[in-house]
This record gives sequence, C-alpha cells and structure tokens, in this order.
Amino acid sequence: MKSIGATPIGRKDRQGADVYTIPVLSDPNTGAIITDTLEIASYLEKTYPEKPIFPNNSEPFIRELNSTFASLLLPAIKPLFARTAEILSPVSGKFFTEARSVYVPLPWGVEHDEDWDPLEKMYNTVYEWYQKTEGKWIMGDAFSYADITVASSLLWYKRVVKEDEWARISSWNGGKWVQLLADVEQECNLA
Repeated sequence: MKSIGATPIGRKDRQGADVYTIPVLSDPNTGAIITDTLEIASYLEKTYPEKPIFPNNSEPFIRELNSTFASLLLPAIKPLFARTAEILSPVSGKFFTEARSVYVPLPWGVEHDEDWDPLEKMYNTVYEWYQKTEGKWIMGDAFSYADITVASSLLWYKRVVKEDEWARISSWNGGKWVQLLADVEQECNLA
C-alpha cells in the first residue's frame, strides 16, 4: 500500500504500524489512488458519471444510510464472522479472528437463536427502509450505492453460512433478500 501511495485509515495496528484497507482503486487515467469503498464509489461517481449510484444528488443521504447500516450490522455480525473464520484456511482463519475480534469481541456464536436474532432485527429495520419507497430500491426507482451495500452483505452471508442458515435468512421479510439479490444481479448484468 505504501509503495502505491495509498492512504492509511488513521489508526495503528498492535505493532504500531499504519493500517490500510482494501479495496484500493488506482485509476490509471487520472493517477488517483482511493481507499475505502464509499470513497471509491464517490470518486467513480464524480469521475465517470455515466451510470450514477448516488442518484439525484443523494450522496449525503446515502453516506448517512451507509453509516447507519454499518452501526446496525456490527452488533449482529458475530455469526457471520464465525462462519467466515470456519471456511478459511487455518492460518487465514486465525488472522481473520484476531483482526476482527478487536471490533467484535469473542466468542462468536452461531448455534443458538440469540446468535441470529440481532441480524434478523437489523434486516427488519432495513426492510422498513425499502417499504418506505415507491419502487424496488431504497431510492425508489433508482438503483444506488445503498442497494449495493445491502446486497453485498447478503452475498457475503450466502457464501459463508450453511444451507439451513441461508434458508433462514432467505425467509426473512417475505423473501425480500433473495429477491433483492436477483434484482441486483439483473441491474448489474451479473446473471
């Protein structure tokens, strides 16, 4: 990261070294190097505005929504961290657990309803966001970064949880989350 000129996130690791995050965008057209997913999206929106993901000047609103989503997800993330650590190689799983336990203390449960209840509660809140619009997206008929954030987390879960756990998540809110993934795949030509 240092060699390409990426910016650290402003805190140090346990050894006192700067912390960098991924993804990082290095734009060969402009020379810009951007870190942080939301900042990358903002940069791309301004530099390559052909298909906006902050429609109708909604970037401030979506930034706030993104922050709220992250604050709701953090207390609900234990079962997803546990499943992620399980599928990684032993070395990667150990690193993942050590790095994430700074933010979400161990133990990470997955065996009891109370381990999954915070995640369901979070998605009940996000479901309300979708219910307040006239269209299928958080911004109504306009696909946005907010939908990408929600779909990205769902795709992560789909990849790491067990089949019965995904069936459980899929059943929440009348199947909204499976439909959202299908809608995003179609919108982004991923299917």
